[in-house]
Amino acid sequence: MRSNTVVANYGDNVKYYFITTIFMFGAGSSYAFTFQEAIESISKHASVQAIEQKSNATEQEGKNMSAWGDPMLKVTAKNFPIESLSFDQTPMTGIEFGIAQNIPITNKFGKIQDAYNQLALATQYQSQDKKRELIRSLWLILIENQKIDEEIKIVEENLQWIDNIVLISQRLYANGSISQQALLDIKIRQSELDAQLSNKRFTLKEQVDLLGYLLGFDHSSIDKDSIPWSVLDQADENLNDAKVKSMQHMVASKESALIAKKRDLVPDVTLSLGYTLRSDVDQNGDFVSATIGFPFPVSGKKTASRIKAMHEKVSAEKNLEDYNIFKESRLRQQKNRIEMINQELVILNERTIEFAKNSREITSKSYSHGTSTYIELLQSELKLQELLLQQSQLEAELRATKVAYKYLSGGNLHV
Repeated sequence: MRSNTVVANYGDNVKYYFITTIFMFGAGSSYAFTFQEAIESISKHASVQAIEQKSNATEQEGKNMSAWGDPMLKVTAKNFPIESLSFDQTPMTGIEFGIAQNIPITNKFGKIQDAYNQLALATQYQSQDKKRELIRSLWLILIENQKIDEEIKIVEENLQWIDNIVLISQRLYANGSISQQALLDIKIRQSELDAQLSNKRFTLKEQVDLLGYLLGFDHSSIDKDSIPWSVLDQADENLNDAKVKSMQHMVASKESALIAKKRDLVPDVTLSLGYTLRSDVDQNGDFVSATIGFPFPVSGKKTASRIKAMHEKVSAEKNLEDYNIFKESRLRQQKNRIEMINQELVILNERTIEFAKNSREITSKSYSHGTSTYIELLQSELKLQELLLQQSQLEAELRATKVAYKYLSGGNLHV
């Protein structure tokens, strides 16, 4: 009776897993994204667009900060007698029309514009890096899904095997070949596998929420057949590290800003022109005037601003230098990690797992004939499952490390 219930539960488990897989990966579903459609969706992600808009705003800010400023127009009523306010009573009375403009002697505003343009480019590359970061996250989710998929198959196969062992154990118990404790221990292991399978199914469902953030919860599924796993093994010839380029443009921005601050030590000139309309009571006609003025830098404000710009430039250079050193170190570590995992998988696939499969098969046959104990049987089963899960874990770790290497090196993360 128990074994029939287990077989029925197993069938329900397979059915549930099949439905969950279709929901998760969208096999044959019109609502599922292909991998390429997912990439296009990530390009429109709110976090990417937010940085792009910041870049556009920075560019416009540069145009604002590098402009000379608007000329100032003024009209002045001059020297009207307070008692009569007469226009033609004195030769000093008149109405002056004036225009004034601030004029830089150096081309500091050109450097200010360049500083903001470089900053806008740095921000634009930040948006590209954000997109690559989200694509990396997509890959990590898909890798985890693939691992859970494999683990479910491992547990299902193991559960099917243990169900058969339960049937054999019941027969041996009826014949008096094994104790009731042995039968109970095997059924306990059967229940543990049921729990493992249930937990992994729910873990698979949790991945939907992670995809929902990247793709939107209306399209939080990926067509499994569209995932280009081969991309992870392709060599990259043209590397494009958006983070490094962003930091390089940041350095260029700080360099231009420093040059602008140095040139700002030369004060701007304010030129004013005026025309005074008079009544001509002294027959000298209208008056014209011109004024030139400039600030006298004695406060130390501009010097402090220049020193600040110098420190910001050095800081940006050091950030770039530090990142390049970190990047080289991290890439070396990841490359060594890939080689180590590959070697471990070769040993695991070619020898260890094969030995464990043979061991379980031999122990299973011996147990059915009453020559092996149930403890030996469970140990062989546990060992094989442990090795198969280790294989799945290593393969997932290998793929994740390859994704990390491609992201950090500036390699291609999609077709």
